[in-house]
Amino acid sequence: MGKWVYCFIVALVYQLSWGYVEERVVKGTAVKMVRMPLDSVQVIVGLARGKVGATETLEGIAKRHGAVAAINGCFFDAYTSSPIKPPYHTIIVRGCLVHIGNVGTLLGFDQRGNYRMERVRITINGKVNHKQKWWLRNWHAYFVNHPPNMKNASILFNRHWCQSATPNTGTQIVIENGKVTNIGKGSKSIPENGFVLLLLGSEEAMAKRFRIGSTVRFKIDFTGGDPKFWSSVQEAIGCGPRLVANGEIVVNPTSEGFSHPKILSMSMARSAVGITRLREIMFVTCREATVKKMAEIMKELGAYDAMNLDGGASSGLWFRGRYLTTPGRLISNALLLVEKR
Repeated sequence: MGKWVYCFIVALVYQLSWGYVEERVVKGTAVKMVRMPLDSVQVIVGLARGKVGATETLEGIAKRHGAVAAINGCFFDAYTSSPIKPPYHTIIVRGCLVHIGNVGTLLGFDQRGNYRMERVRITINGKVNHKQKWWLRNWHAYFVNHPPNMKNASILFNRHWCQSATPNTGTQIVIENGKVTNIGKGSKSIPENGFVLLLLGSEEAMAKRFRIGSTVRFKIDFTGGDPKFWSSVQEAIGCGPRLVANGEIVVNPTSEGFSHPKILSMSMARSAVGITRLREIMFVTCREATVKKMAEIMKELGAYDAMNLDGGASSGLWFRGRYLTTPGRLISNALLLVEKR
């Protein structure tokens, strides 16, 4: 008897550390789920081909990062005819802000594996220091690594942009190693150790605040959440709406800035990420559900916190070398689980 009890305990511990796959019917809907202990994995955000605006298979993103599990990430412009298909939400990779999208909920992880799932707004505010005159001038950016498809814009481009140079428009300031090295019209090469500030329309007047050789710095401000946590976050992905908070259903898409019927009312393929009270992370997909139904499913599965991800043809789930749910298209980004060593 003692031998069998011992074997059961060993098998249980192995299962908990290894993670497992489950396929079942929840609330009348067939779902597929990968569940792993959060403390046994590192959660990272994978960009398609390592760049913002690129696309790739979910499997390709997962394998390139050595992941054991992967699920599609946030919404992106999948229907544009342009080869550049930018995400719609905030993304932070290895502590670097690579895209801003102040719609929806943001899920982030710090180096110790602590997480937050909150409504967070991000702003970038900088200063220019002219040595000869010893004064500081303010500047700001509304977007990071996003196509300049608006009339007035201030966009920061860094090495995570999918092209080596910026779009050929507006007035642009090149900052390398904290110093202004170039100011002018049209496309600029993006320095490895710096960024390019692209200004359009009314924002082009801000270019007068910069001089060649000036020292430039900026800070990223997080409002609406825990600012101390977000200032040290290593990996984060925005999407939404929030499905579950503190174990309760909290679906309110319009309050998070969503307005499309695909989010408000339509039933379609869905993906979601959840975390239980026992610090297990769950990747979940289903063939058809409304956002509200997905919230009910995540709560039933034991999620203490849960967030909706991109769905439809983007919905995909991959685990240890095989698809459980195969996406119907290339995707922009993914949420990945990498085993700790």
